[in-house]
Amino acid sequence: MIKKQLVLILFVGSLFLTACSSTKNAGNGNATPLSAQEEKVQITATYAFFNAMKEKMTGNPEKAAELFSQTLRDDSKNDAAMYHLAEIFNENKKYGDALFFAKQAATLKPENPWYQLMLADCYRNNGKIVESAAVYHKLAKQYPTNAEYLFEESDLLLMQNKLSDAIRLYDQIENIMGVTPELIQQKEKLYLKLGDVKGAAGEIEKLIKTDPDNIEYYSILVDLYSANGMKAEMQQTIARMQKIDPENPNVALSLAEQLRSEGKTQESFEQLKKAFQSTKLASGIKISILTSYLPLVKDNPDMMSQAFELSRLLSETAPEESNAQAVYGDFLGMNNKQTEAREQYRKAVKLDKNNLQAWQQLLFLEIDLKDYTALESESEEAKSLFSDQSFLYLLNGIAKSQNKKYEEAAKTFVTGSKMVVDNNDQLIEFYTNLGDVYNTLKKFEESDKYFGKAYQLDSANIMVLNNWSYFLSLRKENLAKAAYMSDKANVLSPGNPSYEDTYAWILFVKGEYREAKEWINKAIHDGGATNGTIIEHAGDIEFKLGNVNEAVELWKKAKATGDHTEQIDRKINDRSYYE
Repeated sequence: MIKKQLVLILFVGSLFLTACSSTKNAGNGNATPLSAQEEKVQITATYAFFNAMKEKMTGNPEKAAELFSQTLRDDSKNDAAMYHLAEIFNENKKYGDALFFAKQAATLKPENPWYQLMLADCYRNNGKIVESAAVYHKLAKQYPTNAEYLFEESDLLLMQNKLSDAIRLYDQIENIMGVTPELIQQKEKLYLKLGDVKGAAGEIEKLIKTDPDNIEYYSILVDLYSANGMKAEMQQTIARMQKIDPENPNVALSLAEQLRSEGKTQESFEQLKKAFQSTKLASGIKISILTSYLPLVKDNPDMMSQAFELSRLLSETAPEESNAQAVYGDFLGMNNKQTEAREQYRKAVKLDKNNLQAWQQLLFLEIDLKDYTALESESEEAKSLFSDQSFLYLLNGIAKSQNKKYEEAAKTFVTGSKMVVDNNDQLIEFYTNLGDVYNTLKKFEESDKYFGKAYQLDSANIMVLNNWSYFLSLRKENLAKAAYMSDKANVLSPGNPSYEDTYAWILFVKGEYREAKEWINKAIHDGGATNGTIIEHAGDIEFKLGNVNEAVELWKKAKATGDHTEQIDRKINDRSYYE
């Protein structure tokens, strides 16, 4: 940017000198005085150019383009005006116009590198990759020590799939910059795309020569040979590593890869453990290895056992690293050790308060453990650290609702819902929870409003259909709508005892007791046999059908579960139904 500004000043100065000259060049090289009319036109052009530059620098590109065009009307050979018009049109994605002026400027002053760079950029934006590469090729020849031009040309060659030509340019860059890991790795990739494994290996050997004691460079070579089934070469490279530093964890990792390729899984795992026990192996590498286990652990207890042990070693060797503790927490959770996992996540967030992912895992685990007291306090702390994360407001509101702080929960849900951006699923969760909370607070109009908002976003959302219909039935309001929504929920999710119970209850409220019994029996059959609410509803239905003894027995069963209404004792003692 500094260079470009300097060039702009030079452009202006050059043009100013031209405009103030009272002579013009004749064909024989002698200076010829300008006529009065020509001098007037030149001054007008200079004035327009200066004003154009002023508008451009103050952020008025449209006005600047108009003034640059005026400059060209008075001075058709003004290459600086052409350059700036090309730049303005390019920035405004008018690529055809930009290319026209870039060509004009580069033709008038082919020796100007900035004009050539603009031309190359305009060619690229117009999809003329070959032409753009040709410009960079020309610049690279003019400025043989400037690696940037070679990098640009190589990118354009890669876009044309000219891999060998790109490698040739990287060799030239290497001559300028020397051997670097970044260059070598890029060339390695290109050789592999060409199917030339030996060429790729040769590049890594060049890297090894720059630092023969760097074990990590040998590890790259081992990975290359392993990926291409070259076992002999892999073993030879590992032998070289062992001579340099036999206790280096990268040697253990390479041996683990060799043993794995030979089918010696237990021996391979022992080498992995040795690597993980070393504090010299970066935690990032260990986490990357553990990540590779994730697709394998679900249906393979042996792989899960290995990953679990390695994650424990990661945690032990990096006690001050937040992510290391969190990863161990992940594997503890996968092994149903929820309480221990929670402690790991707590360690992780204590080590790094800004580890949002660890906070998220911790809070979701609190929900699994139904520890809503901890969820409320921890989500409150997380919310203070990440005030723009809407999901933290959702979890905090859920905790407050479960802790019967309904007014506070409602405020939290409302605040959080206003922060949601392009996430209708999360917005529905906020609205559904608001519907639940306001119903508990007996603010039924507000409850219906938020259920309605959720329903508008997704009329097939089962939680919205079930919860709203159930609350309407409890209030004995709009029962036709309640029945429609509950029936729809059961169609969308058949065999769900909770949804079947809701539909049974709506039928009960409507006085359709025989149909209600059919649906409550479905709910019991589909998994609701130990659910106190469902059993109590079954008793209520039996009572309305005149089966008092059956009703009392069901009410007693409901009471034994601990999940029942406040009227359960009166129902049992009086052998009668109470709302």
